[in-house]
Amino acid sequence: MYKQRVQLHFSPSDLTRYMESPFASWMDRFSIEYPDQSPEKDPVDALMSSLAEKGYEHEDALEAAFIEQGLNVVKIEGESSDERHTNTIAAMRQGIDVIVQARLELPPFGGYADFLVKVPHEDESRIKSCLGNWHYEVWDTKLASKLKPTFIIQLCCYAQMLEAIQGCLPEFITVALGNGANERLRTSDYFYYYRTLKSSFINDHSNLYGSPRVLQDKSLCS
Repeated sequence: MYKQRVQLHFSPSDLTRYMESPFASWMDRFSIEYPDQSPEKDPVDALMSSLAEKGYEHEDALEAAFIEQGLNVVKIEGESSDERHTNTIAAMRQGIDVIVQARLELPPFGGYADFLVKVPHEDESRIKSCLGNWHYEVWDTKLASKLKPTFIIQLCCYAQMLEAIQGCLPEFITVALGNGANERLRTSDYFYYYRTLKSSFINDHSNLYGSPRVLQDKSLCS
């Protein structure tokens, strides 16, 4: 979560923090509005740093597995989030098989998806994509050995941002767990709860601290 002029910007992680604790979300916002009055951040924790490193290793291992399958894998780079967003859209339009660290945006939300995986359409596919005869699904890596509700909500947020680019909501989202299992879930089973949660989140933050501007969803696909 950060504020640029009067505009608030959020990530999917901000939404899952709100899901677990509205108070923690309020404190995040308080630290932005009143940094001089906010409590000091906890020092760097060695265990958390170690877990973060293992998380990167897990992500690298999945990337290597995609490459071993003979898929065309591209990692998004750029000097700014705007450049990475532009490069992500270009890679999607090119039909790259797997896009790593894709920058997705649908104001007021934005973030980096671990993987976008291409799904080719059959001749009579129900899914209509403005990219062509393919669309993308979001994959996320987690060290946990079982699903958590926050994982699903985070992926739903990325799926909606993805919809704004390709013109269709991905039918499935996938969590690559630390035990090697890939949990593939039907997006529609969770999406309406996600939309309700997101609406509450935006409403609450719109009413805090003088109601700074919060942009509403706007599709990029025409």
